[in-house]
Amino acid sequence: MLKKKIALSTGALRTVFKTGRVVVFLLFLGFFVASHTITVLAAITSTAISAVAGTTSTVLGRSRTKSLDLTTQNTRLKAELNLEKNRASSLVAENARLRKVNAVTFRGRSMSVKEATQEVLDRTMTRTTRSTLTNVSSIPGESIPFYGIAIVLAATTYELRAACHNMTDLYDLQVALDPSTARADDRSAICALEVPTKEEVWAGIKKSPRTAWEASIDSLEGVSESVSAIEMPEFGGMWHRFTTWIGGRI
Repeated sequence: MLKKKIALSTGALRTVFKTGRVVVFLLFLGFFVASHTITVLAAITSTAISAVAGTTSTVLGRSRTKSLDLTTQNTRLKAELNLEKNRASSLVAENARLRKVNAVTFRGRSMSVKEATQEVLDRTMTRTTRSTLTNVSSIPGESIPFYGIAIVLAATTYELRAACHNMTDLYDLQVALDPSTARADDRSAICALEVPTKEEVWAGIKKSPRTAWEASIDSLEGVSESVSAIEMPEFGGMWHRFTTWIGGRI
């Protein structure tokens, strides 16, 4: 009994499904025919199709336009980038050329004129400062009669060594800037100077103190105006007796 009912239900469903397909087919066929025979319906159908087609065409057109704009912008940016690269390369090349033009060889090293000059200035200023401080600090010891000769000679030796180094630096800088202007004689003259010994100085003082005094005054007149106001000591018999006495104890 149950099997008969299931069979009847299945058959009924199949009939309904077949009938539905026929109805849908007939409706579609009727709509198609009507769209070609009824003006209004045909117009509506045509308008709908055109709208859909137009919308699709507009979207595709906008997409193509956007793509073209992006391509154009990308090409322009690439051209600007290449231009900047070329400009940067030109600046680097120009900088290298200028550095090469302004470069000098200072004591076997390649550097700019400014760097070489600054190096010489730094060394010269340092030596001058030390030499001046040493000279001023040695004044009390130099002022001790007779015994101060050793301090005078030591301070002078230090100053002479600093002057020789300064002249050497300046000469090397001249060679780097323009060898034709370098004056080796000036450097050699300063560096060749020798400080006399204590015995040599003392021998000259005992032999002729007046000559030693006048020679010192003459050499200092172009340095200090106060030198001309210094009175010459009296080198008489007492001076000779004192130098004879102190000479044996130095």
